[in-house]
Amino acid sequence: MESAQISVLKKYWGYESFRPLQEAIIRSVAGGRDTVALLPTGGGKSLCFQVPAMMRSGVCIVISPLIALMRDQTDNLKKRGIKAAAVTSAMTRREIDITLDNAVYGDLKFLYLSPERLQSELIKVRIQKMKVGLIAVDEAHCISQWGHDFRPAYRRIAELREILPGVPFIALTATATPAVVTDIREQLELEDPSVFQKSFTRDNLIYVVLKENNKLYRLLNIIKRTGGSGIVYVGARKETVRQANLLRANSISALPYHAGMTHDERTRTQEAWIAGKVQVVVATNAFGMGIDKPDVRFVVHLSVPQSIEAYFQEAGRGGRDGKKAYAVLLAADTDCEDVRRRVSEQVPDDREIKRVYRALCNHLQLAAGSRISEPIPFNLEAFAKKYSFRPLKTYHALKMLEMAETITLSEAVHSPSRIKMLLRDKALYNFEVTNPQFTPLIQTLLRSYEGIFDQAVRIRENIIADRLGKGNDHLHKQLKQLGKLRVLEYQRQNNLPYISFPEHRPSHRDLKLKNSLLSEHRDRLLKMVGAVTDYVDNDLVCRSIQLVQYFGERDAKPCGACDVCLAKKRAAAADVPEREILSAVLEEKVRGGEHSPEVLCKIPGHNPAQLTAVLYWMTDSGVLEVREDNTVGIPEKE
Repeated sequence: MESAQISVLKKYWGYESFRPLQEAIIRSVAGGRDTVALLPTGGGKSLCFQVPAMMRSGVCIVISPLIALMRDQTDNLKKRGIKAAAVTSAMTRREIDITLDNAVYGDLKFLYLSPERLQSELIKVRIQKMKVGLIAVDEAHCISQWGHDFRPAYRRIAELREILPGVPFIALTATATPAVVTDIREQLELEDPSVFQKSFTRDNLIYVVLKENNKLYRLLNIIKRTGGSGIVYVGARKETVRQANLLRANSISALPYHAGMTHDERTRTQEAWIAGKVQVVVATNAFGMGIDKPDVRFVVHLSVPQSIEAYFQEAGRGGRDGKKAYAVLLAADTDCEDVRRRVSEQVPDDREIKRVYRALCNHLQLAAGSRISEPIPFNLEAFAKKYSFRPLKTYHALKMLEMAETITLSEAVHSPSRIKMLLRDKALYNFEVTNPQFTPLIQTLLRSYEGIFDQAVRIRENIIADRLGKGNDHLHKQLKQLGKLRVLEYQRQNNLPYISFPEHRPSHRDLKLKNSLLSEHRDRLLKMVGAVTDYVDNDLVCRSIQLVQYFGERDAKPCGACDVCLAKKRAAAADVPEREILSAVLEEKVRGGEHSPEVLCKIPGHNPAQLTAVLYWMTDSGVLEVREDNTVGIPEKE
């Protein structure tokens, strides 16, 4: 007999069966038990809460940190005939009211919220009126300071326990170390949760690290030999454009993608790549979340990532169709030192943070003791330029203020253009009589949009311009003039992050920043970078084993296909008598004191390549072992 979860899966998603572990997770959630699900990128996390939510009565509240993910999931649910909506910073108060009313009165199955939005009193009051069947916390690693993308607001999600007693939680993440998993359980106050962890091993994804200073030559070689669609990750926006231009100059179709592009530009790039019209997207880490393209054959990193979590997630976008794919990291001689330096500089000191804070309050004209509860658009680059700050340093100062829970700073959000008429009836008529040049525009707006006197409504400038028979520049000019004359309010579309002061803002003199917070944050970042540089420098442990061990998996087997495993296979073919001689030399050196692999492979009078090959063989055979501190020793007998 067909199970209830399979019936739901077939009805709404059209699949005949679940992926490994999905059904067990769904059974736990559907049964009302708190659950933690750790599934690697591409492992089908969303179904683990969407299917049981369809089996339970009431709305499912989904807490997600990224608006791009919210929009992607709500769009996919709507396509399947499931009612879903998200509350974002780009929405008007009226739009939020309507969405929450739909959730309260049962006309919504999934309600997506950011953790910061969840702290709003309006949201909390409305949630108490909803019939809630499930709470899903996506990207749950953000709750932990040991995670790679800590968001302070995540730590207050557990307040829902008091508002909605008895409602089960499911926490989901693709990248969590054992310490982060423990933190997730404690911070969400999960009651005896079922914990499911799928192996992080990806048998079809081949990890490769290449030491390479001529990265363009190597990149071209990888793309031409591998073929198919791919992603190339770089560390800066300018690099996306430069590298895309270089690829096109070498007859490879490529487009850049970064957060500084407009919403329409990013959408066009994404759609062209998904449709196969463009082979390669050259992107910053802004690209990839919520994008499900199964046939990505290669993911190449031209710069060293700042954490294993970030690398694993980005590399994991390759080969989601189960076919062979390559994750290649190209590292120049100075890359590891450069990333250490960049990360060290990311944490500004107390003085710099207070200077940015004082400028921010002046910029927003926010008096001490006041607050901004509703997020407002914030142009970080314009702010930094106005006060002669370095943009990157300014961003990190703001993130430290967010960690101190003084402000909230959201990701960039596409906010469409809006207008609201301020004059009405006789006053508007009198204005048109004395300013007839504006009459065609005003009348077009009044005929095109309802409720324009009561609330800010979304407009489409290109449609209005067509109806007027004028260009967009003429329209923007007239709308700005009407705004200055206080005939209407005009908010032009933007792609800005949003900022708010959820608590009453302290004066800059009363601003308290714990030095321990700053130093702990810097130490965490440097520890994460250390794990990445260890990965880059490693040439003894299988790449796949090294990655999954970072996430607590201890019984993984060598993949046999990464650059390290292939080197070991070559070493196995070394001349046996030569191997025995070098084994004795190496063992003697190790007994004389602990050494790193790098030192042992440079013993005077011996060939470094042969020493390296034999060292591979000895560690594989268990004669020697490489310890966590990167020293080589003789294993202790049990």
